[in-house]
Amino acid sequence: EAIILPIEGKGLWSTLYGYIALKQKPDTNTILGLTFYQHGETPGLGGEVDNPLWKAQWPGKLAFSTDKKTGVPTKSPNISVVKGGAKPGDPYGIDGLSGATITGRGVHHLVRFWLGDLGFGPYITQFRAEGK
Repeated sequence: EAIILPIEGKGLWSTLYGYIALKQKPDTNTILGLTFYQHGETPGLGGEVDNPLWKAQWPGKLAFSTDKKTGVPTKSPNISVVKGGAKPGDPYGIDGLSGATITGRGVHHLVRFWLGDLGFGPYITQFRAEGK
């Protein structure tokens, strides 16, 4: 039911290691969750990547833009960690971490990297093609 992909990237003080889960059908576009199992970010600031309330924002968000004509997800990730907070109803926006701009920016970049062409993007594209 899910594709679970390992992800890693730089925060402020450390490399964050984790997983992102995408709903397998119909289109590997809906995020089921994001978690980090190891990092050295500052407790109460960047360490808030472990906060269940922050992690609860990820399920149901869309990882990729959708072609308006076909409804098919694009190849380029569109999920964003937004400093100052995502707009209500934004299907791609996750609220940034208050007081942890660099960690939030790191999570933004690492998720987009691993879902993009230099990460698992080609695998996701092939998986979609074979699933149809």
